[in-house]
Amino acid sequence: MRKWGTGRRWRAGALLGGMQILLLGTGAALAQMPTLAAPPAPGLARVWVYRVFFPEDTKDMPAVAMNNATIGYAQAGTSFYRDVPAGPYHITVQTVGLDYNQDKDVTLTPGSQLFVKIDSLPDWVEGQRGASHAGTYYVLLVPPAVAAYDMRQTALTNGG
Repeated sequence: MRKWGTGRRWRAGALLGGMQILLLGTGAALAQMPTLAAPPAPGLARVWVYRVFFPEDTKDMPAVAMNNATIGYAQAGTSFYRDVPAGPYHITVQTVGLDYNQDKDVTLTPGSQLFVKIDSLPDWVEGQRGASHAGTYYVLLVPPAVAAYDMRQTALTNGG
């Protein structure tokens, strides 16, 4: 039987420690979002919309719609939520370029929570001489743990 050397023990310990930090970080992020603990009113579902900031992104605030009704605007670095009646929805985001994965169809059940990340490709359409550019936007459905991690980087707004 082969014994573990100091290097292997150190790597295994670092890996386990990293996994614990990741798991604790996710739990802490969920705890920092008190509205996740309070469910929506009876018969309603909660839809969270967020957009993580990154330096190369546009300053655009694309409209986010459910069944062709605008529910808010996805400004970089912000998040918001809407409580809506349970049922089927078509979620879209205003965009300049047309691509795949720019909309989603979902069916919400009473008491459920859905996390919608608005992602962008900021240089799809460039302005004259590169002075300005417009983004192409995407609707992504993400698991609660991923959203909790991402949303720590956003400020909660009213979506306006």
